[in-house]
Formats: sequence, C-alpha cells, structure tokens
Amino acid sequence: MNVATYMRRDPDTLPDDTSLAEVKQFMEEKGYGLLLVVDSGGALKGFITRGALKEVKDWEIPVGDVCFEARFAVSKSDTLEKAALILLENRLVLLPVVDSGQLVGVITQGDILLGLARALGIGLEGTRMTVRLRQGPDDVYKVLAVLREAGVRLISMVHGSSYENDREVIFRLQEISDKEGVRAELEAALRG
Repeated sequence: MNVATYMRRDPDTLPDDTSLAEVKQFMEEKGYGLLLVVDSGGALKGFITRGALKEVKDWEIPVGDVCFEARFAVSKSDTLEKAALILLENRLVLLPVVDSGQLVGVITQGDILLGLARALGIGLEGTRMTVRLRQGPDDVYKVLAVLREAGVRLISMVHGSSYENDREVIFRLQEISDKEGVRAELEAALRG
C-alpha cells in the first residue's frame, strides 16, 4: 500500500503571486481552511491557513511572501504507514505529495484511514477472531496450520495488544463454515 494508490491527484492550489484578497475569496468559496501554494513551475512553495488570514493588514501582498513553509511531504512511493506516522506525530490533517519537488497530490487522514481499512479487510463479509498467542512465531504457525486445514481464507492478521508473555492477534477470515469447530481446534493446538 503506497501513497500513490490513495492520494488525491491535482489538488486545488494557488500560485505564489496570488494576492491575499484572492486567496481569501477562493478559500471562502471552496470552504477550505488550508490551501497549498505553488510557484510558477508547480513546485510546492508552502501553505496558507484561514486562521493566518485573520491577521492580514495588506490584502494585496502575494501569498508566496507570507505562506508557511511546508516542512513535511511524502512521495508517491512512500507507504501509507509512513504518511500516517507523519500526520499523527505532527498533528496534520493532510500531507503534500511531491515528485522531484513538484506537487502531484495530497493525502489526507481520511485517505489513509480508507487505505488501512481496506488492507485490514474491514467491511468485507467474514469473521473477526481474536486469539491470544505467546511471544515468538510458533503459535502463529500453529494458527495458520489450523486455518489452512479448515480451508479458511485469511484476509488479514494484525497485532493487537501486547502483554508480558503473550500478545493479542486479530484475524479476519472468510469461508469459515464451522466457527466454533475452528475455535476449538485453535485452542487445542495452542495448548500443546
């Protein structure tokens, strides 16, 4: 899962020579609270927020003179996980996506959430099963063997909470005909 799959291409931007009066009007018309600013060649120059416009005294100043530096960006080939961490650690709502300095898109919290939900199989018909496993790979292999033997289709496997000697693993499964039978097989395999 990379950024290119879930990013929004060709986002609305304004050139850095646009007056603040035009920026304000554009943001109000579109309902934007944040807008990316590009130079004449399409390279990311920075961003401006609706809040920053509240302090403006001279509305004829070009936005490029007062926009904030975009300190964070990702490339199309970066993973969704990397983009999510940058957003979370810096409390951002969107990230510019750049390619050789050129702005090619944006990725938002919602875009990342959609990508991660799809990767986890959330929303697909199936069964969610939480299993507590000992640390190390042995119990995971036992679970996978039981699922394979039962003809169950594994959609995703995610590490949940960790404890002192074990961890919770969440499995999303399809084609499970006897849920209680599979659970009993898992319990027996994990006790041994």
